[in-house]
Amino acid sequence: MITFEEMFKTDMKKDSLLSITVDDLKLLGVKAVTLDADNTSSFDRTTTPIPGAKEWVESVKNAGIKVILLSNGKTKRAKILADQYNIPVVGFSCKPLPFGYIRAVIKLRKKPSEICMVGDQLFTDIMGANILGFKSIYCKPVGKEVAQKLGFAIKRFLEKVVFWVLERRESK
Repeated sequence: MITFEEMFKTDMKKDSLLSITVDDLKLLGVKAVTLDADNTSSFDRTTTPIPGAKEWVESVKNAGIKVILLSNGKTKRAKILADQYNIPVVGFSCKPLPFGYIRAVIKLRKKPSEICMVGDQLFTDIMGANILGFKSIYCKPVGKEVAQKLGFAIKRFLEKVVFWVLERRESK
């Protein structure tokens, strides 16, 4: 059975996607990245990359690390964003359920332990990554959620509680 710590641990926490370096990824032994869309590499519910995201993806690819977009958004919208990054896509991934992660493993042809999920949501991106044995980097969201504002406000509050609990447990 997976423990609380194992479910919600992150290998790194960063202020944004752009603060993750190739050296960070190499330090984790990463050979591939599954990249979240909304509020991580793009603005919420859009196909608009955040400034610098295209260059970040390109620098990771130039370092020999594969990148794939792994989004809970509709595949059509996710593909429009992925095409701007010139990377493959797994849309409608149903994170944190394993289906999208498994599709990404197959497309990337890497072991889960060689893949790092980069995302802004503890209860989808990070939790799903931990279920599958991926490494994970949590990034602060780049903006406010457009839809389900109350639901996201509750999730963001609970994320703070979980991070607080994890930090207390680590400091013991």
